[in-house]
Amino acid sequence: MLNKTAILNKVVLPMLASPVIAFLFSFIFISLVLRLFLRFSTNKINPYFRKLQIVSSLFFSINHGANDGQKVVGILTALLIQEGLLLTFSPPLWVIILVQLTIAIGTLFGGWKIVKTVAKKITHLRPYQGFCAETGAAIVLYVSSVMGFPVSTTHAISGSIMGVGATRRTSAVHWKVARGIVIAWFLTMPLSAILSAGVYYLITLL
Repeated sequence: MLNKTAILNKVVLPMLASPVIAFLFSFIFISLVLRLFLRFSTNKINPYFRKLQIVSSLFFSINHGANDGQKVVGILTALLIQEGLLLTFSPPLWVIILVQLTIAIGTLFGGWKIVKTVAKKITHLRPYQGFCAETGAAIVLYVSSVMGFPVSTTHAISGSIMGVGATRRTSAVHWKVARGIVIAWFLTMPLSAILSAGVYYLITLL
């Protein structure tokens, strides 16, 4: 029998809290960066941060796989155990590779609308802001992975981008777009639960 308290503490609450934490962390992080480079113009520091974004993007991508990818790996491994194809909860290498390839292909062919929304519609990102947003979200994902909390990479990076945008001025963030994203955050889990329960019910009938 599933422990409802454990589900609430390790799944539901971290999923809801992660974008808020990412927002606050990135807001503080970029504020420190701005204070550190207060005497330099953005035209001087942006070329350096443009190069640093390669590192922050790599860090973010690794933690994307470490968190988002492993959720599906865990589900597939549990199914393999249930079917008697595995004796211990040790994910096979082919499952890990298959999941990572599937995520990459899905992003390549079906994720561009999300990429454009995150990259362009929430706020206009300059290189130093992009670096801070990616680094902030990556740290949140890393800590979540270490603690065993399955959170959403998209939620984390969206919260981070809102956080770095808010340091410029309140109007720098397109709050209408942000509101739609936040509504989607709260609807994702209950709608997914309802749909999966409906599919399970139909399968049991058949």
